[in-house]
Amino acid sequence: MNDAGATLYPLLLTIFGLSIFFEIIGGQHRWNRGTLKGSLFALTGIAAHTVVAAPIVGIVLSLVFNYIFPHSTNLLIGTAFWLAFPIYFVVEEFCHYWLHRWSHEKRWLWKLHRTHHSAAQLNTLVLYRYNIFWTALLPQAWFGAIALHLGLTEVFIASTLITFSVNVLTHTSYRWDLALRKLPLMNPLLNVLEKIVTLPDTHHAHHGLGKNAHARGNYAVTIFLFDVLLGTAKIPRARQEKFGLPANFDWREELFWPLVRKGIVRAPRATSPSLNAK
Repeated sequence: MNDAGATLYPLLLTIFGLSIFFEIIGGQHRWNRGTLKGSLFALTGIAAHTVVAAPIVGIVLSLVFNYIFPHSTNLLIGTAFWLAFPIYFVVEEFCHYWLHRWSHEKRWLWKLHRTHHSAAQLNTLVLYRYNIFWTALLPQAWFGAIALHLGLTEVFIASTLITFSVNVLTHTSYRWDLALRKLPLMNPLLNVLEKIVTLPDTHHAHHGLGKNAHARGNYAVTIFLFDVLLGTAKIPRARQEKFGLPANFDWREELFWPLVRKGIVRAPRATSPSLNAK
């Protein structure tokens, strides 16, 4: 994991930092207490994922694999990239789709996931806006640990870069997809692409409030085709009115539930998504 991390983490932080930088110089951030809170949440999420969840999951899985399959270390090293990558990528994405979907359907999972939805602004910082325990559930951490144990380092790096880049492009406050639709011949292309790959339009709808929102759908990280095939897709092709949740929660509960249970600190707003805020 150390060699892969040394290659991967600087790239991820560079992509993340550049996206935030361009949002700031483009005036996309409204500077208020919410922005400071979002920044602190993002730093906590990054630390929880890279310093705690990923190493612990990696160690646990290595111990399990070495106990059950003592000769499994680097077992798949040398496997053709073109064969291993699509299988790894599609299965991981499918698992994430279902984790994400269940987190909007099952109350206890929702309480771990809702921190990601509580921001009133949607921007790159929201990418790491997590409850600290949520990071340990992410398929990327488990699949990554398995891939590295089996010797599929290049597959892990490529998959992570693609998933992370799409996540940045779909969380950014810039609606670059709507801008592209103004260019000649881009509408037909995007009309096809939006049914296959997650674009800002569908992910912004997932975070949104109002008529163009779709909190109970658009769950895929990159392969939006899952939503299309499983009946959870909504493609508004429009900006969202608002973002966030119909109620505010204590920041300690947002970060540390179920260890901290403070409840709602502000009454629900009149406009609410089709999502249980509790």
